[in-house]
Amino acid sequence: MCEMSTPCSTGVLSDKNMLMKKLKGKVSIITGAANGIGLAIAQKFADEGAVVIMGDIDLSAAGQAAHSINKQHANAAIAIECDVTNSSDVSASIALAESQFGRLDILVNNAAVAIGGKITEMPEAEWNRVLNTNLTSAYRTISSALPIMLQQGRGCIINLSSTQAHRSWASWTAYAAAKGGLLAMTTQLAGEFAAQGIRINAISPGAIDTPMNAERMAKEGGDLKQGLIDMHAMKRMGKAEEVAAVAVFLASDDSSFITGQDIVVDGGLCTLPRYHEPRN
Repeated sequence: MCEMSTPCSTGVLSDKNMLMKKLKGKVSIITGAANGIGLAIAQKFADEGAVVIMGDIDLSAAGQAAHSINKQHANAAIAIECDVTNSSDVSASIALAESQFGRLDILVNNAAVAIGGKITEMPEAEWNRVLNTNLTSAYRTISSALPIMLQQGRGCIINLSSTQAHRSWASWTAYAAAKGGLLAMTTQLAGEFAAQGIRINAISPGAIDTPMNAERMAKEGGDLKQGLIDMHAMKRMGKAEEVAAVAVFLASDDSSFITGQDIVVDGGLCTLPRYHEPRN
């Protein structure tokens, strides 16, 4: 069951610089918004004038993040508990946007889990968890959000994929399959709904400096961090804010003639001859 923390008032925030905002008056839902890339996108969207409904399985963390955004932009953020593997939670999140604001302009599918494992050793339960959280969740959110967007005749959906959908990384088959499925879904739906005013695009980040990767580095140790750095032509990990900047572009009218595309934000990872596997 979804629960909401610190709801904002109806309507959109006012700001003396609002006319300069790229997402002025738009209502967005971002999954996995309590930290990392999701939080960076929520912050950037609020900076650009959007209302952000921040869905996350961790309501406490999402609430703290929303509170921080609201201190900068009054009534800009709502935190809502949402487990993307739960259809009722997802439906309630979409319903909140419609009931409180009467519209939904932007959906960002960001929530994910990072579980590695060789395909010959990975338990089926873990495989199913990755696919359910990282891919089937997008089916839930999109199928719930599309009717509102179609009624409006306008909407933007952004799916967070990964460079792991483009390159072979050792022992990450389930994650790659889910992220590759998101790209296929992006292409399919973009072609199907473009004429009805819906734009659907994807972003494929490289290794980004997020709590998820920090947890991996703490757990796996060894040379993982240096390996993540070395795999990029720019010789550094990316910042969540750099991915968020691309999300703002795709959500704004600056990309009004772009749909069905995947923007790779990877510091040149995919330009190199091969993936640099960390040595542990």
